Amino acid sequence: METDVRVRPGAAKAAKRLLAGVVFTVMGRGLVACARLDSRVRADAAAWPDGTVVTLEIAPRGPRTTVRKVGDRLEALGGRRGIEATLLVSFKNVEGAIPVLLGMKGVLQSFAEHRATLAGDVSLGISLVRCLHVVEGYLFPDLMTRRILPRPATREVGHLRAYAGLLARSAVLPAALPSEGAHA
Repeated sequence: METDVRVRPGAAKAAKRLLAGVVFTVMGRGLVACARLDSRVRADAAAWPDGTVVTLEIAPRGPRTTVRKVGDRLEALGGRRGIEATLLVSFKNVEGAIPVLLGMKGVLQSFAEHRATLAGDVSLGISLVRCLHVVEGYLFPDLMTRRILPRPATREVGHLRAYAGLLARSAVLPAALPSEGAHA
């Protein structure tokens, strides 16, 4: 005896948006945690200009996460709206974002496939992609990172410490030296 399961129209898309919102929250907090725990992310974020606001979102009204650098702090602002982004990474739709957010595709591949666009300073975007590369290395299991990352980043701390770092909403960054820029 088969049961007739009826799914309301749009329920699958709503579930994907909910999932994307959770992953964006973890990714924003993961970026802050890695700025605290990993020297590469800390150095890149420290080189960002004061007042830099980075937003990752799904267009047009999807979930988002925003991170802001203020002085020597990097703060996760979550999904707040009305904050003008210095750098905006926008996925064209939830179907294009989900494979990236779940670790089935890498960030670089999403740009290559035109699933995402970047608005703002390209050098800041490259720095963000480097940071996200490291963040993915901490958040995703090794099996996934080997598949989606060209060269999985070595971890400076363990997974559990990185996951515990997700609880904090801000990280203190070292002052960038005038001759120091983002590292390669």
